[in-house]
Amino acid sequence: MSDSSPTNTRTKTVRRLLRRASTASLATSMASDDQPYASLVLMATDPAGQPLLLLSNLAVHSKNIAKNPHISLLITEEAGNRDPLTLSRASMEGVLDIIEDDGLKARYLRRFPSAHDFADFPDFKLYRMKVSRAHLVAGFGDIHWLDGEKFLIDPGFLASDDAEADIIDHMNTDHSDAVQELVAATKGTAAEGWEISGIDVEGMDLRQGWQYERILFPSPVVSAEDARRGIIKLLQNARN
Repeated sequence: MSDSSPTNTRTKTVRRLLRRASTASLATSMASDDQPYASLVLMATDPAGQPLLLLSNLAVHSKNIAKNPHISLLITEEAGNRDPLTLSRASMEGVLDIIEDDGLKARYLRRFPSAHDFADFPDFKLYRMKVSRAHLVAGFGDIHWLDGEKFLIDPGFLASDDAEADIIDHMNTDHSDAVQELVAATKGTAAEGWEISGIDVEGMDLRQGWQYERILFPSPVVSAEDARRGIIKLLQNARN
């Protein structure tokens, strides 16, 4: 199947929505009477593209999840000055599980540094969503169900927490100017204060304050050395 096939295009749209989203609408069932309940949450992703949430046990949605972990997450494009109903959005279905993973917690905190203020409170837990499928609305009449296996990716060498952290620390500490160059080339405007917050085999997630950007590698990377070559290629393209 070619890269321009409808299925591949839909897959890329869901991946893009997942990686670029910083918030999501979380739908749970009330623990008391199973009535629907929706809330706004901050959302990151793991290297495979699965959503990560940091939630307090004291929140209503957490109490709901403790009884019924089956949830839905709605993620949307930033509307800006556009009609929101003309933009892509996806409703994820799946199960939320509490995880104990220092590497993924660090990944979440790089995307949302303000969460450092409460992340270590005993009532806060890191959750990862096992996505079963997504309902994608990509435009008028362009509506599809996709199984999770279609848009989630193999984390590859980034299944090791140290591999990601080493690349990010090296780039943000020793090559901050290069990071600004990449963002400037992507956004078409001067960049300052940006940092890489996450890396996966397809690209890099960056943040500056509450602004977020996504930069794809020229091709998927298979090792830390391959990621280095990918970043060099991106810089070469930015400077040409």
